Amino acid sequence: MPEGPEIYRAARQVHAAVAGQPIEVTLLHPALAGRSRALKSATITRVHARSKAMLTEFSNGDVLYSHNQLYGEWRIHPAGQELLARQQRLVIATSKHRVVLYSATDFAWLRAGHEHEHPYVAGLGPEVLADGVTPAVLAKRLATFPRRNLATALLDQGVLAGLGNYLRADILFVARLSPQLRMGELTTAQLNKLAKVVHQLTWRSVRHDGVLVPKLQYKKLSAQGHDYEAARFYVFDRKGLPCRACSTPIARIDMGGRGVFFCPQCQA
Repeated sequence: MPEGPEIYRAARQVHAAVAGQPIEVTLLHPALAGRSRALKSATITRVHARSKAMLTEFSNGDVLYSHNQLYGEWRIHPAGQELLARQQRLVIATSKHRVVLYSATDFAWLRAGHEHEHPYVAGLGPEVLADGVTPAVLAKRLATFPRRNLATALLDQGVLAGLGNYLRADILFVARLSPQLRMGELTTAQLNKLAKVVHQLTWRSVRHDGVLVPKLQYKKLSAQGHDYEAARFYVFDRKGLPCRACSTPIARIDMGGRGVFFCPQCQA
């Protein structure tokens, strides 16, 4: 499932392609039906992410909530380019682009100012990528969950919004924290470092197309023949491979129904 950084990037790209321009909107999923006439003369004023969902705001006051789930994807095609052979849910056409949402099934029409009434949006904690959310804000939020273990807390969108499995694993590695620790067991220094790493790696993922290791390290790994997926993470999805810091084989345990990757040595 796409994580917060992927949806954040997609929202920025869609906004840049369609906002403020004359558009033609084609609704191709039953859950979206009934709004075509209302959107006929509307423009898009803003597209932004809320955790792993996207909100598309129209000038008539309509707001489209969409969640990509596992298989949904926003794609921007040049006008005239053939669309993908996938299920199209929504097409937004401008003179230069066709923006298409493929394969997703989770939609809702909301009204401007009432987005918080949607159950998913209502349940979200602070957005890691939101303006004004600093490491200090994140540390204060995390400290309010002393009984939660780190691995499950970082995946809970009600604790912090926008993190997912790959971010969770690499954040805990860089912070040098065991996923089995509870939040209340951290020292103030450890908690502050965790919050700093949450902020740093989430923004790094946005800026570097999902790459979490430092840019120079990624370039070195790429030059050694590692592809994008093999080079971009510290520990995520690297079970049995050597730790990038100490060469100990990366381990995987199940916590809360999800696999957690970590270094038994660095995160002891």
